[in-house]
Amino acid sequence: MNETAAEMKEIDAAIDAWAARTREMTGKEVVERQPWNTEVNADAIRQFCYGTDDDNPLYLDPAYAAKGRHGGVLAPPAFLVSHRYPILHGAPMKAPLASLIGGVEYRWSERIRLGDRIASEPRQKEFFEKRNKEGRRLNFVISEVVYRNQTGAVVGVANGTMIMATQVGAQVMFEQQIHKVTEADLERLEAMWRAERRAGANGPKFEDVEVGQALPPIVRGPLAIGDMVAWNAAIGPSYKAGRWGYLDLTRSMHTAAWNPVTGFPVKYSQQHEDFNLAAQRGMPGAFDNGVMRFAWVAPLVTNWMGDDGFLRRLYVQVRRPGIYGDLVTYAAKVIEKVEADAVVKIEITGTNQLGQVSTAGNAEVALPRR
Repeated sequence: MNETAAEMKEIDAAIDAWAARTREMTGKEVVERQPWNTEVNADAIRQFCYGTDDDNPLYLDPAYAAKGRHGGVLAPPAFLVSHRYPILHGAPMKAPLASLIGGVEYRWSERIRLGDRIASEPRQKEFFEKRNKEGRRLNFVISEVVYRNQTGAVVGVANGTMIMATQVGAQVMFEQQIHKVTEADLERLEAMWRAERRAGANGPKFEDVEVGQALPPIVRGPLAIGDMVAWNAAIGPSYKAGRWGYLDLTRSMHTAAWNPVTGFPVKYSQQHEDFNLAAQRGMPGAFDNGVMRFAWVAPLVTNWMGDDGFLRRLYVQVRRPGIYGDLVTYAAKVIEKVEADAVVKIEITGTNQLGQVSTAGNAEVALPRR
């Protein structure tokens, strides 16, 4: 047996052992991170809005919010991710598995109000394995988080899909040239950003919405380290530094990545900010986070539905990584109306500067009647 075959046999054995331990966790409560924002206060909401590029005054301006039917400030629906991250990784392990978030879904049953207190329970819901057309092992860890407010009422339920893919060395996982933003890009971006509007108190009524109607598109990007720093601040520290950080990693090595320059293990989330760690993953540059993308897409719907609409469900599927420099246009259209509940169903698509679909998804919004 040659060295490569022997190496692969050892890797498969390590993955088999990890998979067996992970299957045993199905149905059990799993706490990988402690909650971050447990109180829905003005500072926490503002920090989350900064980190997700959402300047809706319903979340940020008490004087504006007090005039509406809710009588005060609300938190963005996606704010729940800043309390408890909706993704689990399976059992701790040292096996070479690259983590890729495949999809994030939230279903809300209550609005999140200023002054609420949030608690949650994360569980591993399911685990299964597939192989892609190249024969690479893909292990799927499905998580579920139930969020409750101070009255015990369920505010929302999240489901996350984490794909753990076999990663041997710096195998190429994704090829794409990093986009250099042009003057034409900047002109287009500025024009679209200045034109971006929120429906506010003048949101659509159910009777006036038509199947096939398009939502105003939004553009996000170019992805930069500032986005990543703001995102990490919005959802809470994703890693600790120095001695404390290293000792934490020894208890959860499945969240570690080895810096290819220093050889020192660091928290896996740094791969989204570090070109060297991205290269170790076979990526052309640092790339986005699937939960971050979910939170970025949410304003596409909430801007359109206005202050009196209620986002009941949002699902965002990652089709392609978003690497540094990427510009993504998010568009959506109404595909169905449910008369009994005054609910409209929406289809979402994100397209990058190359015309490639990088994001797919759908949403359900309850709208007021005339």
